[in-house]
Amino acid sequence: MLSLSQKNEFVWGFYQGYTYKATYHWAQSDLDSVIVSMNKALQYAKQLDEDGKISACYNRMAMAHTYLGQYDKAKELTYKALDIAKKSNNWEGLYFSYYRLGNTFYYENDFDNALVNYLKVDSIFQHHERKEPALAASLSNIGQIYMELDNFDKSEEYFVRSKDLYKSMNRTEGEMYIGFNMGKLEFNKGNYQNSIDLFTPPLQYYETAASTNDVSDIAGWIGAAHLKLNQFGQAREFYEKSIDLAKKTENKMLVANGLIGLADVEKHYGNADIGISHLNEAWNIYESLNVSYNKSQILNGLATAYLEKKEYKKAYEYLEAYQSLNDSILKEQNAQKVNELETQYDTAKKEQEISLLKSQNELAEQQKRNQRNLLLGGIGITSLAGFFLLFLLRNRRKTTKKLRELDQLKSKFFANISHEFRTPLTLISGPLEKRLEAKKLSKTDQKDFEMMQRNSKRLLNLVDQLLDLSKLEVGKYQLQISEGNLGYFLKTLAEAFVFSAEENQIVYETKVDDLKSVWYDQDSIEKITVNLLSNAFKYTDNGGNIDFTAKQVSKELVLNVSNTPTELKSSSIEQFFSRFYQVDSHKDGVGIGLSLVRELVHLHKGVIEVNQPEENTLQFSITLPLNKEAFKSELLTATHPEILKPITTPHVDALESDAEEINLIADTDILLVVEDNGDVRQFIKASFENEYQVVLANDGQEGIAKALEYVPDLIISDIMMPKTDGLELCKQLKSDERTSHVPIILLTAKADEEHQYEGLKHGADAYVTKPFNSKLLQTRVAKLIASRKELRNRYSQEVILMPKDIAITNLDEQFLNRVQDVLDSKLTTSSFSTQEFSESVGMSRMQLHRKLKALTGLSASEFVRSQRLKLAASLLEQSDINVSQIGYQVGFNDPSYFTKCFKEAYGVSPSQYGKNRS
Repeated sequence: MLSLSQKNEFVWGFYQGYTYKATYHWAQSDLDSVIVSMNKALQYAKQLDEDGKISACYNRMAMAHTYLGQYDKAKELTYKALDIAKKSNNWEGLYFSYYRLGNTFYYENDFDNALVNYLKVDSIFQHHERKEPALAASLSNIGQIYMELDNFDKSEEYFVRSKDLYKSMNRTEGEMYIGFNMGKLEFNKGNYQNSIDLFTPPLQYYETAASTNDVSDIAGWIGAAHLKLNQFGQAREFYEKSIDLAKKTENKMLVANGLIGLADVEKHYGNADIGISHLNEAWNIYESLNVSYNKSQILNGLATAYLEKKEYKKAYEYLEAYQSLNDSILKEQNAQKVNELETQYDTAKKEQEISLLKSQNELAEQQKRNQRNLLLGGIGITSLAGFFLLFLLRNRRKTTKKLRELDQLKSKFFANISHEFRTPLTLISGPLEKRLEAKKLSKTDQKDFEMMQRNSKRLLNLVDQLLDLSKLEVGKYQLQISEGNLGYFLKTLAEAFVFSAEENQIVYETKVDDLKSVWYDQDSIEKITVNLLSNAFKYTDNGGNIDFTAKQVSKELVLNVSNTPTELKSSSIEQFFSRFYQVDSHKDGVGIGLSLVRELVHLHKGVIEVNQPEENTLQFSITLPLNKEAFKSELLTATHPEILKPITTPHVDALESDAEEINLIADTDILLVVEDNGDVRQFIKASFENEYQVVLANDGQEGIAKALEYVPDLIISDIMMPKTDGLELCKQLKSDERTSHVPIILLTAKADEEHQYEGLKHGADAYVTKPFNSKLLQTRVAKLIASRKELRNRYSQEVILMPKDIAITNLDEQFLNRVQDVLDSKLTTSSFSTQEFSESVGMSRMQLHRKLKALTGLSASEFVRSQRLKLAASLLEQSDINVSQIGYQVGFNDPSYFTKCFKEAYGVSPSQYGKNRS
């Protein structure tokens, strides 16, 4: 190709020829030749003046420099490629450049910067349907970073995403690579046998593909797993295999890793000298590769080996060297962290990252001080070494535990704050619905109550802001753009503040243009508007002014909120959108509203500004697109959701006693309410006590006990409760044969789909979020009980009970099968009683009664009698035996009682039934 291009001065041919030549050199691992060829290709790409080709050349040269360990040069070239891709708006060049940067930082062990760039790759592909191996590789590397940080759940999440992507592209090698990573994840979690099982398929695949380096790498990991399981013979076999293969490919790093593991095996066999030899050889390899991180492991191993040989002087020297090396590594890492924080993170993330970094540095500094004190104050070299190693391990665990606690604390905060606010909101919205349904309401009262209801719902939206911010940070917040009357919607939102203006003597003026048939996200607009107006009212004194205007300019909404604030400092304006910033710390709120507004405006592809048009006036101006073309098709929905009208709820007395009397003889259905909040518990009771027998439980543990005692027809349970939560209650009752048939409604403040899925996964039949609409809850209860009764009515007049036709769960089917077995052996015995029946089935009489009543509509005694009558009817159809004999045969002692029962069930006497069927 190059020869022909030379004859014809064909520039494109030169470019393509040198690119192919570089590909050949890459396959031969001749990286220097790759750089030479791509440099020549770059010259012709510039002559072609094609940005995509120029960017590709820089990226391919950067790849070679990365593998040569020349990271600074690699980054320099990649940034050139990135600049070109940005200028030409080439998304393919962008994702590949970010992927290359991620890899370079990853090989430098700079996980923070690697993660930032890999996440950018993921973000770019979210806007494009086409998938590429670079995306799958980025997800895999993100998983490896989280694995390094001991965040195993996140690590597994990204590995699974990567594997699914490789599978969709039919890339078996990629799937095997992820299988290898999943094995490493199990190893790091301490599940060593699981890791061996996961390593085996990739090992076999790479052996078949003759991929020597990969086989060597996996064999080393399998050896490490066997070592952890104290299977020293198998560990030695795989370590030796790894080392032999690595030497063939001259992969020095894998050789060194294998030698370290093999030294550990030899230590267990008492071969300290052989182990020391392996460690020294590994040290020399790391020296030649200029690798510092793994040297600490070698020094630690050498100190331990010489300690076992009782050569205490050498042991002490290696411990000192180990300590010195760890100190230098920590200093280098901390300095690097500070530089990254100063240059790479925006204001919103900076606070979070600095908090974590301070925690890490404090723990690291404490760790170093303790280690130095231990070394200086030791009383003997043997004790010194032992205590040093023990303390190092304890501090490492302490650091890991502290970081995990910080992450868990944040997650619990979001869940708990939502729960604490939603519970009282339930008690506010319920009585409001009741008042709004009252027939004798003046227009003023009607208006006031409607306003109160709107604001109670708005309060719920404020509670959700914390969760919304969390979703926005991780890119999970999705717009739902639809066409609607935005003018009417904004007027409704603005009117909610009229009462507050009148109460505080604030001059409140609104001017909203007609904005019909425009495209917007209702939820985002509501949160933006309400937050801005709430903020304005919060910081405006009595007698002040607030103006709210909304108009359409071209294809954009221009929304302004201005007020005369209590005190305004020019220096504070720039901080308004900072998370948790408040002008006045004594005012209500936590300072997240404006931060959320900014994030939502940007998500809505809008612009937000804050300025001072006059000396004592503060104005927020927002510009948002209103045309359909401004949004991606996947964000568009049909219509905006309608708000439900207020519905009446029963009266509830918060001081009412929890005591209840249950009459199990009555036919009224039993409802068990499990809720730790007394007000909510009584509110639900008042909503149902006119139609059901209501049993109350204060927590999940009491709820399980009462469910087993009463076997109710339905259970309503909160999720977040002391002792035993609702998910565990659901799990236990659905796996217990006595209560497996009972429908369960989970009532909770966790409103997102992920938590609803969690509840349904545990066997819940329905999921209702707080604050709930009482009529909706009543309807759910009625529908579930009705559906169970429909199943019960399917119980036919067959002699043989058919469990699959009437069972609700597998446990119910097992129960009915056992009931059938008992009946098959004892039904025709006249002395067969309900007591014997319940004992044979393995339940109390009451539990058997409630279970059969729920599944068949019959009590235990009625059920036995019905089965006897079915058998009698069958015999009357198939034989000529007289009625009395049939009665005795199916278990009736009294022929007249048999005749009476038969006539009640079938409408005719046994003899007449036999004649009609003959």
